[in-house]
Amino acid sequence: MKRQSKFGALAAALLMLAAPLAGCASTAAPSAAANSTGSTGSIELKYWYCYQDMVAKNNKDLTQKFNDTIGKEKGIHVTAEFQGSYSDMNAKLQSAFVGKVEPAVAVMEIGSTVQFAKDGILQPLDGTITQSDIDDFYPGLMENSYVDGKLYAIPYLRSTPILYYNKTMFQKAGLDPEKGPVTWDDLMSMSKAMEKIGAKGYGFVSDEWYSEAFIRSNGGDTTNDKQTEFTFNSPQGVEMQQFFRSGIKDGNFKYYSGANGADSLDTDSVNQKIAMWCGSTGGLANTLQIAKEKGYEIGTAFIPKKTQNKVPTGGANLVMTSRLQGAEKEAAEEFIQFMTSPDSALASHITTGYLPTRKSLDNNSTLEKLYQKTPQMKVALDQLQYASGRPMAKGYEEGITHQYLDAMDKIMTTDADIQSTLDEAKKKCDELLK
Repeated sequence: MKRQSKFGALAAALLMLAAPLAGCASTAAPSAAANSTGSTGSIELKYWYCYQDMVAKNNKDLTQKFNDTIGKEKGIHVTAEFQGSYSDMNAKLQSAFVGKVEPAVAVMEIGSTVQFAKDGILQPLDGTITQSDIDDFYPGLMENSYVDGKLYAIPYLRSTPILYYNKTMFQKAGLDPEKGPVTWDDLMSMSKAMEKIGAKGYGFVSDEWYSEAFIRSNGGDTTNDKQTEFTFNSPQGVEMQQFFRSGIKDGNFKYYSGANGADSLDTDSVNQKIAMWCGSTGGLANTLQIAKEKGYEIGTAFIPKKTQNKVPTGGANLVMTSRLQGAEKEAAEEFIQFMTSPDSALASHITTGYLPTRKSLDNNSTLEKLYQKTPQMKVALDQLQYASGRPMAKGYEEGITHQYLDAMDKIMTTDADIQSTLDEAKKKCDELLK
């Protein structure tokens, strides 16, 4: 996922999770620093993470478990600190590094790794985990871990975009509640069916991650293979934009524009005003909890395809900052190994809905029981076979989140020509890659 589902205050209230204070705290302190119990002799590390609700719970629970086990045994104490969204994290990490108060370890949105590695903020992790550990991660999750052949990031809370649908609304509209849309045509017809119950069918925002998913499902992509040129103005990209525009006009789609569009979509989904939307795997636990509290059922499905099943991965890896040395570096390596281990990957998946990142968890008895009880959680894992990494070229994120999304918003809210609008955005985006 690239993005965590934004249920904000409502989810926080339902889940009763306390939000830790954010801030720019110091990096690894001298080994004689006092630990949380007031004793000395611990190596103190700061760990920065993103997002609240069940994601925050997972980060805090795993950090505490590390402190109580490996940390206690080896004299390491880690303090987990909340830093906001991925974009908040990036800005704070850059600022903290300049001020020499960066954390030892941080989560990093997968597409940001190249920028921070090339800027000297991260250090390679080639010696942190074994090759057998690397081989245990699903291949699609490792694509955003390397920069110039060196390992800089290890998969942690990873996701793919999936389609959520309201099973209760499906049943009311005469649709099979156990079958979400498989194709673009299905998405259009099922959305149209929601008119029977006075609701919108498919709701969407201009979002780079979901756009990457839909253009890939039509045989295209946002960049060429070498990431030297944007390609979202290809015939496949134009057809995708035309599909969404037609959905607004004739298919009972609802487009949420503006800075608060995603929040408005979330509110409408909770209030059962829309039946289908795209979201991150990482938002599944929150979504299911809210649905239970509100008295409706949620189903999940692959991102609908036009010509093929193909989606980008998303979410966050763990990285280590570059100034760590000696005992502090070894301590940070211990923490990263623990947080990305098979046991921790299993715990993270159960708590949040993020992917079980390790192949060694296949046929795990705990997961088999979980999927029997909550089959919605298995959809993203099944879709992982069709997943690959996100573009990481410097300039990509700026181009795709500004020029491209602005162009998409223009297409969805005016009668602007799709091809020429995307062509103009492509020229501006290509300049950023250069």
